[in-house]
This record gives sequence, structure tokens and C-alpha cells, in this order.
Amino acid sequence: MVAGFVVTVSQRTRAGVSGPLVLWAIAMAVVLVVGVVAPSGGDVLSGFAASALLGAYLGAKRRVGTVLIAPVVSWLFAAFPLVVASMVHSGVVKGFFLGVLYVTVGWVGVALGEVLFVGFVALVVRALSGGRRDRPEVYFRPGERPR
Repeated sequence: MVAGFVVTVSQRTRAGVSGPLVLWAIAMAVVLVVGVVAPSGGDVLSGFAASALLGAYLGAKRRVGTVLIAPVVSWLFAAFPLVVASMVHSGVVKGFFLGVLYVTVGWVGVALGEVLFVGFVALVVRALSGGRRDRPEVYFRPGERPR
């Protein structure tokens, strides 16, 4: 007697998110540098708007897991300009140490906020876009070969 088994084949999404993620990281670097040099409410709102757009894109492309790596990519683009902006604004020595403080300690708060906000928007958009789409399941009987 031959024991049967079932193989489930599902199509995984191949939506590219690296381009929009890099554009968002550059936009967030600009927002953070402007926030250090000339703080205002507009830079905070533009940061939220850019993050909401990224979250909506990730949710629509069904790539919500990318939210966890987004702050790392953002900080790769923002770390050096943030230290330089701090040095220009506060002087070389004080600005260097203040910039390093922004990059190390401030990153934890900003990253947590980015993950929560972008993740929330992405999950809402994904939930509104519906459940499984175009995910056929193919079953093979024992002894049958896929074509």
C-alpha cells in the first residue's frame, strides 16, 4: 500500500520594492537633515506623508515584511548627512557629538516610529485590498508528475 501526500504550490509575490524603498529613504534623510538645520512642523508632516506613501505601496504590493528593514535602509542614507548637518548647525565639535547622539540614540525612537506607522498603513491597505488573490493550489496524486 502506498501512502499519499499532498504538495501545495503557491505563487509568491515578486513585486520589487527596492526602488520605492530607496526613494523613501532619501526623502526621509532630507526630512531629518532639514529637521536638524531648521526644525519646523512642515518637515514632520512631509515625513509622515512620505512614510504613508511607502506604507500604502508596500500594502498594495503585499510586501508588509519589508517594513522591518525600512528603518535600516533609511538610516544608511541619513547617518552621515545628519552628523554633517549637526556639525554645520551647532559647530564642529559639539555638532559631531550631537550628531552621533542623533544617529545612535535617536535612531531607536525614529526607527520604532517608522516601523509602527509604515507597518500600520501597510497592514490597513493590505486588509482593504482583500484576501488571497491569484493563488491557485495544485494537487498531485501519488505517482503523478507535474508538467
